[in-house]
Amino acid sequence: MIKGFHRRRKDTWGKRVTGKIVIVFVGKIDGRILEGFPESLGRIFGKEVCMGQPLNSPDYAYNGGRKQYFSSAILLKLREVERGVGDRVLGVTTHDLYVPSLNFVFGEADLESRVAIISICRLNQEFYGLSEDIGRSKERALKEAVHELGHTYGLGHCANPLCVMHFSNSLLDTDIKKASFCPQCEKRLK
Repeated sequence: MIKGFHRRRKDTWGKRVTGKIVIVFVGKIDGRILEGFPESLGRIFGKEVCMGQPLNSPDYAYNGGRKQYFSSAILLKLREVERGVGDRVLGVTTHDLYVPSLNFVFGEADLESRVAIISICRLNQEFYGLSEDIGRSKERALKEAVHELGHTYGLGHCANPLCVMHFSNSLLDTDIKKASFCPQCEKRLK
């Protein structure tokens, strides 16, 4: 899900913005799912990745009628995270996220402020009544993180179902795509 895609900053066209990626936990997170996560993101983007101060559970974003959390409200909080010029912030939560026009989202990004959020809620097997599979959950989380961070670098959705920038309308879409960019998206990223 892309927020602010039409308001892309002109200074990000055609070049990689330098800086680091800051990962921020939003609420409590099972650390096993994110083992090796910073190193993988750093390798994919060629950036330094560090952990920021965690945020409390996003009660302000909860919609009782939907029993979900409004991801755009969490993005506003992530804008306040301390960072230097060119930095990206990636929030990670276990809360089920939504935007008004969709039943749920795995994540959302805001190009203008260069922040993104992903939820590992629906990426876990247990959400669907299946046995826990940490390896599969880690792989899915990485794909969705790279996807949302890709938006913060100005990439849109890709028609190639194997590209990490392909829109995931379901968990099957996430499982099919790779955690890497197709040649066209890689070229745009650089």
